[in-house]
Amino acid sequence: MDSLADYKRRVHKLLECANIKMDSVASDLFGVAGRNLMDLLVSGEEITLDAVIRCTRGRLRGKEGELFKSIRGFFTEHHGFQLESMRTFVKRVERQIAAVHERLRSPLSDRRDKVEQLVEVPGISDVSAQALLSEIGDTLDQFGTAASLASREGLCPGNGESAGKRHSGRSPVRSGHVKTIMIEVARGAIRKKGSCYREKYSSLRARKGAKKAIVAVVHRILKAVFHIPKVDRPSHELGDAYLIQLTTRSRIQTLRKQAARLGYLLVPAQAEEQRQGRDTN
Repeated sequence: MDSLADYKRRVHKLLECANIKMDSVASDLFGVAGRNLMDLLVSGEEITLDAVIRCTRGRLRGKEGELFKSIRGFFTEHHGFQLESMRTFVKRVERQIAAVHERLRSPLSDRRDKVEQLVEVPGISDVSAQALLSEIGDTLDQFGTAASLASREGLCPGNGESAGKRHSGRSPVRSGHVKTIMIEVARGAIRKKGSCYREKYSSLRARKGAKKAIVAVVHRILKAVFHIPKVDRPSHELGDAYLIQLTTRSRIQTLRKQAARLGYLLVPAQAEEQRQGRDTN
């Protein structure tokens, strides 16, 4: 059975065949502005700049000229018939997904406080919070520690050790919904400005690569998900300066050792200013 993403990809391909390049300007072809522009194409109305201006919303305001150029392709009546048919399937699947999400809210109505606590974590939406509670439960009594939960879901560093030597740190392979959900959650968390997870991802990506960095962020978020039901309190965002503060002492010690090897003494700037003031007096 085709998924919603499959139908959306078919719409993308159809517009490309008609030389319609909306997705090069609009990041989400199925956003409000994108749907308005597709309505304009299907309606058979003449494509004018004023008509495009009426369709734009949000961040696309100010890009009307680019959008106007991007939809002036070779869109025929037959393309319009195909596009309308595909959009009918998309709307049908979206209604089915909305019905399933509404259905999920009913059995979790008595655990609404748990859902709201999880939503406070960056990247976790109402739907992903419901999915996580459905998969791992709301008490997590079956897991002794957060490490146990991460290990079961294959979201912890591997331990490929033999004869006292570690050969691999690759994460264990696990099949399950939790890993898929958490990867999507982490991708949302690293897009939030001022987030500790965004800063962690940026610092790791340069050294470890994007894939290992996103798994490391997933591991951190999963630990927060484990502790929230245990303490029955919402998450507290540490901020992007947390990692810098956490490593300040070790950085200072490293700099002092490097300065000592070069024959210098590293002292705080405030102490140096006070010393210079005494010398002047």
